[in-house]
Amino acid sequence: MSTFYLRTESIKTEDIKKLSVISHQDKEIIKSLILPDPCLLEGSRGTGKSFLLKLTEIEVEENYPNCICVYISFNISSLIKTDDHFQFYHWMLAKTLKALLNNLRKKGISIDTNSASLLSNDESENEEDISQNLKEIVKQYENSYKGKSTINIEALPDIEDVKEAIEIICKENNLDRIYFLFDEAAHVFRPEQQRQFFSLFKDLRSPYITCNAAIYPGVTYFGNSFEPLHDCIYLKLERDIRDTNYVSYFKEIVFNQSDETLKKSIQTHESLFITLALSCGGNPRFLLNTLRDISTFNSKNVEQVIKDFYRNKIWSEHTDLGEKYFGHKALIDWGRDFLEKGVIPSIIRYNDARKSSDKQESTIYFWVHKDAPETVKEALRLLTYTGIIRKIDSGIRATKAELGTRYEVKFGCILSLEPNPHNISKAFFNNLAIAKFLEFGKNSPAYNSILDLVEVINDDEGVFEKSISNILLKPISVLELLTEWQKKTLNDAGIYTISDLHNKTEAELIAKIYNVGPVRARIMKRAVDAELLEYISG
Repeated sequence: MSTFYLRTESIKTEDIKKLSVISHQDKEIIKSLILPDPCLLEGSRGTGKSFLLKLTEIEVEENYPNCICVYISFNISSLIKTDDHFQFYHWMLAKTLKALLNNLRKKGISIDTNSASLLSNDESENEEDISQNLKEIVKQYENSYKGKSTINIEALPDIEDVKEAIEIICKENNLDRIYFLFDEAAHVFRPEQQRQFFSLFKDLRSPYITCNAAIYPGVTYFGNSFEPLHDCIYLKLERDIRDTNYVSYFKEIVFNQSDETLKKSIQTHESLFITLALSCGGNPRFLLNTLRDISTFNSKNVEQVIKDFYRNKIWSEHTDLGEKYFGHKALIDWGRDFLEKGVIPSIIRYNDARKSSDKQESTIYFWVHKDAPETVKEALRLLTYTGIIRKIDSGIRATKAELGTRYEVKFGCILSLEPNPHNISKAFFNNLAIAKFLEFGKNSPAYNSILDLVEVINDDEGVFEKSISNILLKPISVLELLTEWQKKTLNDAGIYTISDLHNKTEAELIAKIYNVGPVRARIMKRAVDAELLEYISG
């Protein structure tokens, strides 16, 4: 049976290269991430940003002996709740320095007392003491969701001292550069966290430091002090279904994780695989998700999975964001209605009309006027985050030479509405014309039901904290990527809620799971943590 890894966090570092498929675009992205200039890598959920960061870490490790790569994930950021106004900045700084010291230790690099004193505001000169202090600060922040905490951050150094210490470490150990790879840069529904992240991102600029980060499209708040066009190299991770090597690229991704039975089935029914690959619209996680749900690889099952996933599951995941994060619920629900009741029916009517007129044209594209209400733009940004739509370009002229932004609806979302999706997939794809798109002007009646932006979005921390508390009380059954055996095993060990699971250390979990050895329990712990934190982070 094939085992598909849906998240990079579940893959052992030694298996990353074995599972990797590198396109020309991927090579260029990795090359850019190794440049001295800071980079931001933008991509929707499931497109492979974390995987490319990990490949970059391996590339530096293997081919740049005078450089060090430090990979840091901030996916637990939603649980921070203290009296510190700059809590996220301070937590990030402590977590970053802790990760740096761990990496230096693994490399056998010790730091002298001068560097140590710069990395500690309490004048500690012992590397182990500093590491322990940082570990304690990080732990206090990450446990602060249990009750609002006041944390003593006196031991944290000034950012200028951090840069000076890193310069000394590099010079004394013949290092050219230290790369920080930030994943899950900040919680997408906490704009203040994102602004503080980009403050740290910019503050760490130095001839000896390069910061790179993975971010989401449309839902990233840079703050007033950071300008993406001037302060970094801005990269986009997108895979266009119209690219020449698109199908072969995704086929190789699947084959790297498939058993021989599935490989043979795909080779025998290649057209079915092409339909699945096109349906995912460039998102590897979507493709692997649909393949995982196919018991026998035949047209009946493939068509049923396409209908189930792109008519229901993909929308349920988007709606679930509103159920998790109450402050954005109205906007998330409106965005779904706008697509399902406005955009997609209009696209289908257009395609049917062109077909009736014997015109070999079809579309999955729509256009929104540049002066459309901000609420509309915000709702569309959230739809790009979940990957239901993709922003193709802006400044596109439509009827009457008006300017706007062009979007692509996921191929599978349109195809799944057909009675027999596979039967029409090839002709539908071959007739796609990007120059043909549905238009929604600045005063479109489709916007009438949306309220003023201020009334729709509630970024109040109290609302967010209530959302997080609600998430933590949910049963572990909501974690879809856990197997039924895992869920039952955890329940048998007295772990029923997300909070129960999150509060268990690896040692505690291993001790509680009966008849399961430490190695298997540790693998399970890694898998559940990845799924748990993905669920919490949106």
